[in-house]
Amino acid sequence: MLAAPGMEDAMSTWCRFLALILLLVLPLASPARSGEAVRWKFATLAPEGIGWAKHIREFVLPFMDEATEGTLSVKVFWGGVLGDDEEAIAKMKAKVLEGAGLTGQGATMLCPEFAVVELPFLFRDYGEVDFIRERMVKTFDGLMAQNGFYLLSWNDQDFDQVYSTRWPMTSLEQFAKARFITWYGPLEESLLKALGADPLAVDVPDVSASVRQDRADTAIGPALWVVGAQMYSVLKFVNPMKIRYSPAIIVVNLDAWERLPAGHRARIEAGRLDLNRKYCGEIRKDNEKCLEAMLQYGLSIVSTPPAEMEKIRARALTVWDANADKLYPRSTLDEVLGHLEQYRAEK
Repeated sequence: MLAAPGMEDAMSTWCRFLALILLLVLPLASPARSGEAVRWKFATLAPEGIGWAKHIREFVLPFMDEATEGTLSVKVFWGGVLGDDEEAIAKMKAKVLEGAGLTGQGATMLCPEFAVVELPFLFRDYGEVDFIRERMVKTFDGLMAQNGFYLLSWNDQDFDQVYSTRWPMTSLEQFAKARFITWYGPLEESLLKALGADPLAVDVPDVSASVRQDRADTAIGPALWVVGAQMYSVLKFVNPMKIRYSPAIIVVNLDAWERLPAGHRARIEAGRLDLNRKYCGEIRKDNEKCLEAMLQYGLSIVSTPPAEMEKIRARALTVWDANADKLYPRSTLDEVLGHLEQYRAEK
């Protein structure tokens, strides 16, 4: 059922108000010894019961319960009722929240160095992503810790696709013609401008409305999110060119993390890569199913001719050097590229 104009915003505001009241009355986590109960509060944009949220319930929460021997209670505020990623990060830094599940945009807000894995056309497939995750998890642990957080889980958002209500996006020329929307932060904006676009920057909650109201006609995003936002009803084209890999992360502030007994932390660290494999395996299936469902609904899938693909890639790759030592350390980029060179040589 569709809400009347203004009703959806009012309901969203009311839900946020109730969630904030509940957040404030719940006790904060306190230092714990082994066997003592600990309570954490988490926020995420993921709507309860769908995609990422479904698998948090299915995999992450049971994993945390087992690793902490049933002493950790996690209250999750789903569907952005406590605000977007930026607001969740602010609440974590203020110690109002212990943790959050964040999009790729939120990951780079929290830890700017994480932008390096979101570079355009960096990865060719998920095999490369998995290799880098396992080789560099300790590197990103250190970077997260410098920013005051523990990387509980590095998951996938998707190899994001390019969607449009008007253009098939099969040529570099069409990037200049399209009215792109950008919500993902400075790296995405830099990419779109390198490709000749003049993007319109909006907050995450406004992405769907901006496309529906024809303020923009083209966007980059994951299949699962496009289905969840019901944008497929206005879109015409999807180009699965793997323009970028986009992560999603689950983090906890270091104060809350260090309150856990050492044995609990050790079990979490020992099991988190296996948790990532299970979680990401399901998310990848979900994204494939969502893309297939949109094609059955009527979206046209298009492919870029090789000559045009090379033009797009050549322009896109210029952002690697342009943003090194600005959005991410060049040394981190060099580390990623070194591992990728090793992986590709072995393959």
